[in-house]
Amino acid sequence: MSTDKSQQRAELLRTVRDALQRAEFYCARTRHWDTRLLIISIICGALATVLAGGTVIGGSRALEAVGGWRILCSIVALLTASGTVAGALHKSFQITTRLSSAEKCVARLRALDAAIAASDLPSDDALETFQRISEEHAACLA
Repeated sequence: MSTDKSQQRAELLRTVRDALQRAEFYCARTRHWDTRLLIISIICGALATVLAGGTVIGGSRALEAVGGWRILCSIVALLTASGTVAGALHKSFQITTRLSSAEKCVARLRALDAAIAASDLPSDDALETFQRISEEHAACLA
């Protein structure tokens, strides 16, 4: 293999590895938000239910323990609003779809990296594959 081809392969490998690093960071950040928003939604809904249900079961003594019905209703409203907002953000930002795309991008870039490093793939094919991945997963590589 000529030095020029060798340099071209090395440059392509650096480019793919740089893209892989960006995609892994995007994937990790997206996974973090996916987990965070889902946990907020679940915990807020569960706490609101426990507070409201607990005071129904406990009666007036439980209601007095939380400071009265106005405070209880305010806390339950805040919790349910927080859970609803977290769930709506998760859905409206399409976090699950973004995470799935990011994971696919990372897997494809890792496979391409291995193929280039092992010299199993001609440079032109590798470049074409990288361009396709870049187009399909532009958000992950920005």
